[in-house]
Amino acid sequence: MLCFDEKKSLMMMLLFGMRSLDFLIIGAQKAGTTSLRAFLESMPNHILVAKTEQHFWNREAHYNDGFGITGYMEKFNQASENQLVGEKSPSYLGSYEAPARIHKHFPDVKLIAVLRNPAERAYSAYWHGRRVGAIDPKTSFLKSIQDHRKNHGRPYGDLVTPGFYSQHLNRYHEFFPKSQLLVLDFQQLLSEPTLELTQSISFLGLDLETIASSGTLVFPKRNVARVSRLPAVSRYIHKSKLLTYNNKSKILKRFLKAGDIPPMEPEDRLYLSEIFKDEDKKVNALTGRNFSWEY
Repeated sequence: MLCFDEKKSLMMMLLFGMRSLDFLIIGAQKAGTTSLRAFLESMPNHILVAKTEQHFWNREAHYNDGFGITGYMEKFNQASENQLVGEKSPSYLGSYEAPARIHKHFPDVKLIAVLRNPAERAYSAYWHGRRVGAIDPKTSFLKSIQDHRKNHGRPYGDLVTPGFYSQHLNRYHEFFPKSQLLVLDFQQLLSEPTLELTQSISFLGLDLETIASSGTLVFPKRNVARVSRLPAVSRYIHKSKLLTYNNKSKILKRFLKAGDIPPMEPEDRLYLSEIFKDEDKKVNALTGRNFSWEY
C-alpha cells in the first residue's frame, strides 16, 4: 500500500509523462564509482546513465522540497523504453536526507554502493581535494583528519565521516529492503572485476550472457592519480561563486597532470586505524560480505 506522498509522487510522474528511475550509484566517493558508471555506459543498448553527477537528492537547492523532480528526470528524456536509466553521485551515500527523498519518489529504485578501505578512501579524497583546489596544499593530511569533527559534513573538510559506511547503509536500510541495495568491493573490482561486474549486471536485471558475449565485461580505469600543475589557480577556481559545479570541473581538468601520490605516513594510518577499527565488522554484519580492511 502506497502512502500519501508516494501516491502524490506517482501521480506527478504520470501527469508530466515522467518515467521511473531504475538505479542510482550512491557512492562511496573515491571508491571507483566513476569507473562503474563508465562500465554501465559501455552498454548503451541497455542503459542510459546521466553524464554528470547530479547531486540532486542531497542538495535542497536542487531537490526544492520535491518540486525539482521534473527537471531532474528531464536528464533521462532521451532514453528508449528498452533502456534502464540512472545516475551516480557519491554524495548520496553519506547524506542524511537522500534515503527518505529517494524512497518518497522512487521506492523501487535499485541502489549500488562501492566500498573501499575507509582509511585509503580518506587519503585518496584528500589528494583529490588538493587536486581540485578544495584543500589548501599547506594543510597536511593529518591536520585534515584531526579536524573532521570540527568540519563535520563539510565536503573536503570532513574526510573521515564518509568512511563510516555502516551508519550510512543503516540509513538506507530504514527505507529500502536489502534486496534493493547492492554493495560492491572496490578492491575486488580492481583485482577480480568479473565477479563484481557480473553481480551488478544481474542486480540490474540484465541478461548476463548477452553482456558477456558483447565483450564489455571490463572495468575501465577512471580518475587515476593526478596532480594540479597550478594549485593556486585551481584553488581560486574552486572558490569562485561565478561558475557552476560542472564548469569548474571542466576547467580544473585542464590543469591536471600525471603524478604519483606519496604513501600515507605511518602516524596518519595509526590515527585512522583507531577511528575505523570496528568498521569492517559492522559492514560485514550488514552486507554479508567479508570486508577485511587493514590499516
